[in-house]
Amino acid sequence: MKKTWWMSAVFILIGASLVGAATQNKLPSNYWDFPQATKDGIRSHEGLDLENNMRPEACAQCHQEQFNAWRDSRHAHAYSAGLVGQFPGMGHGEGNACLVCHAPLAEQLYRDAGDMQATLSTLLQHPEGFSRNADLDSTKAQLPLRHAGVTCAVCHVRQGRRFGPPRRGSALVGALNGAAHDGFIASKDFEQSQLCASCHQFPQSYAINGKPLENTVFEWKQSRFARQGIQCQNCHMPDRKHAFKGIHDVDMVRSGLQFELKKISTGAALTITSVHIGHAFPSYVTPKVLVKAEALDGQGEIIQHWQWLIVREVGYDEGWKEIQDTRLMPSESRVFEARGLHEEVSAVRFYVDVIPDAFYKGVYQSLLTGGLKGNAKALIQRALSDANDNDYRLYNETFTLE
Repeated sequence: MKKTWWMSAVFILIGASLVGAATQNKLPSNYWDFPQATKDGIRSHEGLDLENNMRPEACAQCHQEQFNAWRDSRHAHAYSAGLVGQFPGMGHGEGNACLVCHAPLAEQLYRDAGDMQATLSTLLQHPEGFSRNADLDSTKAQLPLRHAGVTCAVCHVRQGRRFGPPRRGSALVGALNGAAHDGFIASKDFEQSQLCASCHQFPQSYAINGKPLENTVFEWKQSRFARQGIQCQNCHMPDRKHAFKGIHDVDMVRSGLQFELKKISTGAALTITSVHIGHAFPSYVTPKVLVKAEALDGQGEIIQHWQWLIVREVGYDEGWKEIQDTRLMPSESRVFEARGLHEEVSAVRFYVDVIPDAFYKGVYQSLLTGGLKGNAKALIQRALSDANDNDYRLYNETFTLE
């Protein structure tokens, strides 16, 4: 790799992703343009009452269920070691451009280079940037807000006003009265996939081989799920749960796919069908899915093997290029055949392995061989270790030949 990941990762947040006038039913058209939670810009934690505290621990005092789901999510850990460890080689300005999705609020941005440097040691000491017990007196609850990643205020607070979906069982939208927060502004946009587009749909200007690097919302729009009115939130936030599960969750992925293993005239075949996934599988360029088959003799020894990739693989060489795109699109089936079996074969074993952070692993290894030092090196080493721990086996079945 001749150029590290962060050099391509300065993606501009699409303010126009939520279009339309600021009416009762719509969020303001600039909702995602450099969002600011507090009324007076960047404010310190000290001296603020609970109402003005943008920390997730403060929200948890009343919204415990939502906090408990969020704290284990990828959103809660978006301000990660693998991200921050790259910033010293970029500068705080380019680092802020990455925070546009990883910690989007104006209050979360770096003020200067010193602010960025200070975060390296803080993140090493506190890899989880919030108190899991929602203890407002915890040291972690005093960390800069950026350490909480995509926190509650990122989606729900603008200029001191609270926004959210309509109350359960109600169709009322617009400014609604309430004792907490002086009421809130209800919008059905919170129940629409377009809300996710600001971070999960890159612009065409970041296309490789005609497709944006992350093209999730467009893929969904082309699927039957969009035609049936099934939104991102239906799968990733069922019953309004804030867990945001995806490729890192084995049960979530397994529930979206169907596997059928059967004998064919020339051997054995595994059919994988994307039945409940409303976008390409996997959607992004970072995961890699390995489909493997092994022919076994009577003693269980492997005497033949096959391997296929389900991946969108990109690389940099005088410009970004798409090496291959073998992903499964919504409702697509693909057959993987182990053919031409030797006479001594008595069984065929198929298994599917998911490597959620495959691309990042390559980036981290490249950075570590490139002379990283100090806190940045320690963060990238931690990120590589975490990425290795995220691999899992999705499917494993053996077919015995008669």
